[in-house]
Amino acid sequence: MTEFEKVLAECELADGLEEADLRKLAAIAEPKVFARDDIIIREDDTNCDIFILYEGWVSIEIQRFPYDASAQKLRVLRNKGVVGEFSFIDRSRRSATVRAQEEAKLLMLPCARLETLLATDHRVGYLVMRNIGRLLCARIRNTNFELRNQLIW
Repeated sequence: MTEFEKVLAECELADGLEEADLRKLAAIAEPKVFARDDIIIREDDTNCDIFILYEGWVSIEIQRFPYDASAQKLRVLRNKGVVGEFSFIDRSRRSATVRAQEEAKLLMLPCARLETLLATDHRVGYLVMRNIGRLLCARIRNTNFELRNQLIW
């Protein structure tokens, strides 16, 4: 198993994929390295690539107000974390900025190539989309809990 296949195997996006499936996913992945403070995804961008963090850590930030240059950190993501799944699903603008907090290594799954793989290999397509669905559910659920806790206090 290659290094990228191992990274993918440990990622929640690839839950249930077999080694042959991981090979297909790794074949479309592009390694990317970002320096501290580099922006990986910019809020309001229109691309829909998915990124898997495999070394370092990143912050997820939103702009507080359109006229305010400061950003509000929402969360921190470490190894094997996935970002970019919202825009991959609905092709909407990016909802947050992802910034490297130290040197960060990621695998980029280019939107068009990933979409082609998922459409032509129905097993991989089903499993990856199921896993994205689970990831989105977990993120929405966590946001609901955080909002509830803010309203209680």
